[in-house]
Amino acid sequence: MGKFFSLLIVILFSSNCMAQLTTEEQQIKKVFIDFMHFYQANEKKFDSFQLYKGNGKNSLPPFHIQWNEVDRYVNFLRKSVPFVGEAYITNEKKDFRFYDSCYKDDPKDDLAVGFDFDRWCGGQETTEYMVKWNTDMSNIYQVKIEGENAELLIGSALWKGSQEKDRLWSRVPFKKENGKWVMAGNINSIEK
Repeated sequence: MGKFFSLLIVILFSSNCMAQLTTEEQQIKKVFIDFMHFYQANEKKFDSFQLYKGNGKNSLPPFHIQWNEVDRYVNFLRKSVPFVGEAYITNEKKDFRFYDSCYKDDPKDDLAVGFDFDRWCGGQETTEYMVKWNTDMSNIYQVKIEGENAELLIGSALWKGSQEKDRLWSRVPFKKENGKWVMAGNINSIEK
């Protein structure tokens, strides 16, 4: 009888660790996955914005953010990208100000900070690869909601059968705007 109760406790504990996402948490996950596929289908449009430029010969350093182009990009986000909201736009502008300050602090740096990787997919691989990586069925998705803010945590397997501790983790911030969950920032790797 003692073995039965021990087994029952293990089963209950295991099912709580692998609990399904609630409907609201599923909505947040779906927004992210839909964004990944939207981005992949519209990658050329996202990449068409010349958000930074070099002042040197052949557009080499020193770099600077092109704020008129940022305005065009923001208009595109508002009109064409339903998966992001005003918090996303605010965070993008904040990032661009930071990048611009880096360029001013180190005008000889030949690496355009903030644009040396795919900011929307969070990697240096092809978009197709990163979308598969971020949306893989074997990923662990966790959602933490606090009021109008949430974060989606994505645990990507390093190998088949990876345990939770043996995964690379990423975070996507969300905000509830006008009654719906939208991304508030891009995907970023985190330590968990």
